[in-house]
Amino acid sequence: MKRSLSMAAFALLVCGGAQAKILQVNPGDSIQAALDHAEPGDTVAVAPGTYSGPGGDALVHVRGNGVHLEATRSALLDAHGYKFGVLVGEAGQPTADACLPISARDFSMTGFTVMNASHAAVELAGVDGFAVRGTALLENGGEGVHSLCSAHGLVSGVFASGQRGAALRVSDSDHVVVEESAVTGSAIGTLVENSSFGVVRHNQLFGNSAGAVVLVRPSHPLPLTDHVRIAENAIIQNDLENPVAPDGADALGAIPSGAGVLNAGGDHVTIERNIILGNDSFGVAGVASPFGPADRRIEPFVDDQRVAKNVILLNGQNPDPERPGPPGADVVFVPSVVDFGTGEVVARDPDYSDDCFGENRFFTEYPTGVTAGLACP
Repeated sequence: MKRSLSMAAFALLVCGGAQAKILQVNPGDSIQAALDHAEPGDTVAVAPGTYSGPGGDALVHVRGNGVHLEATRSALLDAHGYKFGVLVGEAGQPTADACLPISARDFSMTGFTVMNASHAAVELAGVDGFAVRGTALLENGGEGVHSLCSAHGLVSGVFASGQRGAALRVSDSDHVVVEESAVTGSAIGTLVENSSFGVVRHNQLFGNSAGAVVLVRPSHPLPLTDHVRIAENAIIQNDLENPVAPDGADALGAIPSGAGVLNAGGDHVTIERNIILGNDSFGVAGVASPFGPADRRIEPFVDDQRVAKNVILLNGQNPDPERPGPPGADVVFVPSVVDFGTGEVVARDPDYSDDCFGENRFFTEYPTGVTAGLACP
């Protein structure tokens, strides 16, 4: 009997191993052809070299479930002429009524260098369960890694430089962790917008226009951003000129250069144990979302924000002159909707006593006394 059970277990192991294949791709081969033959559980292993194509929607398009892409950073995906370097799922644009449907599950990508995509280096569109690890993202026209209408994801150990938009962007998604990554030379280091249960931790965000941003934007299926934790990051000298014009065509253009951490309308946002130094406009700012008038579903005020145990020094010494904002300081809190260009209060927060500050090291604050008046219990 014992021998029969052992043989049965051995047979299961052999069968399980036979189902998961490694599909090897070498320079001159087609990554897409290997993906088109991959089955759930298979790994497409890509050798060092440069991989490009004639242009189009995506250089590499992952449509199936349970597919793994694996390489070192010496495998270069040159996406010049493509919207996306790697597209997982089916691209689309969510509306106020509906997000993109889930079209792919259990995807992972390890390694690679992705550059020159016009929209995003790695676009995760309607993906439930994903991991992007150790990827380098260079000089892409929009985002580096973009989670859109996706869930249960991890972005870890990524290096990003030269993204015109947000290097690591989480949109209309839930339960996504961004960690252990380094971002520089981009418009925004990390952006969490219209999403819930996001974590940004243990990252180095330096030399961007803005470090870490939490935002609520209009006309998205989820009209809020909540339960976001920004913890144990180094957010230093994000003073690059914002490459997005402040003309209102793109909401990202309104974010001032020199922003360390900005929470514009997010609820249940925790900002803790970060080192935030030398950002020209402000270190940490909690402000109401300016998009309430554009989408009546949005409750614009910051609720249950906690800012604690951060080192926030030498910020706010040279605020962006092209984008109206609050006075520069290490810590800024403006709970009501304010037109910073005119100083007019558009909508007053009826109760901001649920926001708090505690055990931060800083020199300057706006308004004076705000952190003592909203001390964490």
